[in-house]
Amino acid sequence: MFGSKTKIKRVAGIGPAVLAAVAFAAAAGWSAAPQAGKVFLHPRPSDPLAGRVEWAFGEAKGEAFKGRYWVGFSIRRLMGEHSFIGSVHISRRASVPTLEELIYGKRTPTEKFISDNQALKEAAARALSDAEGRRGPDIKVMKEVAVLMKFSAAGARGPEEVGISNMTLSGDLEGMPLIWLGPAADAESLAMLKGYYEKAGPEEIKEHLLWAVAIHQKPDLVVPFLEKVLSGSEPEGVRKEAAIFLGEQDDTRALAVLKKAIASDPSLKVRKNAVWGLNEMTLAAAEDLLIEIALNAKEGEVREDAVQALAEKAGHKAVAALDKIAFDDKETEVQKHAVYAFADLPEKEGLPYLIKIAKTHHNPEVRKAAIYALGDSKDAAAVKALIEIVKGK
Repeated sequence: MFGSKTKIKRVAGIGPAVLAAVAFAAAAGWSAAPQAGKVFLHPRPSDPLAGRVEWAFGEAKGEAFKGRYWVGFSIRRLMGEHSFIGSVHISRRASVPTLEELIYGKRTPTEKFISDNQALKEAAARALSDAEGRRGPDIKVMKEVAVLMKFSAAGARGPEEVGISNMTLSGDLEGMPLIWLGPAADAESLAMLKGYYEKAGPEEIKEHLLWAVAIHQKPDLVVPFLEKVLSGSEPEGVRKEAAIFLGEQDDTRALAVLKKAIASDPSLKVRKNAVWGLNEMTLAAAEDLLIEIALNAKEGEVREDAVQALAEKAGHKAVAALDKIAFDDKETEVQKHAVYAFADLPEKEGLPYLIKIAKTHHNPEVRKAAIYALGDSKDAAAVKALIEIVKGK
């Protein structure tokens, strides 16, 4: 049902952002049983989550499941209207059901999670955008996100895999039964997931659980936990994930933790991931910190990542910093990364800078990188600049 994940923000749905087919791989290893694909619904979904989970274990034992099974619940998350988190079934057939259809037998409109007044405002904003022929920022709406945990029928008390998916995405239970517990409040969901993390062994399942924790939009509960993981003695791969997920919280406390990690974490890979954690933030202070890192970090690889992140920010301060880096950084590779960043800026914003670098830069390697970028742009101004360079102007 699920394939490997990267970052939450790039969650499936729109272009390369919102993660190309983000989710977790589910190697089933299951033999057929009478309960194959069957969904069991908790009779009292308003009960405390911990009690519902215990009920699920009892239900699995009572049904005598012959293989692995899913236990799932949902949380609510404010997301872009056209963004999704999770996996998209490879089938395009209309017959492939969504998770909510598998569970409830019908689709549920997003508007049920917001007030009538807010739904009307959002509908009017969409209509206005269509009427004016423009595409505004993705409207934020409340969406239901499923947390699916795979357990072994042998009685394991911790999940061997965790998957995340919007309820409105197509789902495939891979022939395994699902015990569905209903909606959960963030606090009780986080308490349960953190408890499983503390007992988890394999690095992979810890990374799965970190992602499940990080999708909750509760910085006061999530940031201290991720900080503890990042600054502790966990394997490098787990701490790398914690750094990325801190950025998803888009919180000043998370920014402070990432700043400290970039300055002092013993792992270069963790420091680099902390830079990309900053890139996930919309805080103005995150862009300022990226500029500081791009200009002053000791290691070229860290500065290179900060330069790439600034290209995605594409603000006026970021562009000015890229111009300085392209000419003044002490390492050629970092200067070339600034060139690549200019080439990636939207609306041809980087074109004047590429032309300037191609014509005036003191380093032939950097000039050559800018010339190649101009050739790739196929813009009339770029072609004109290239002709002038050929003629020695």
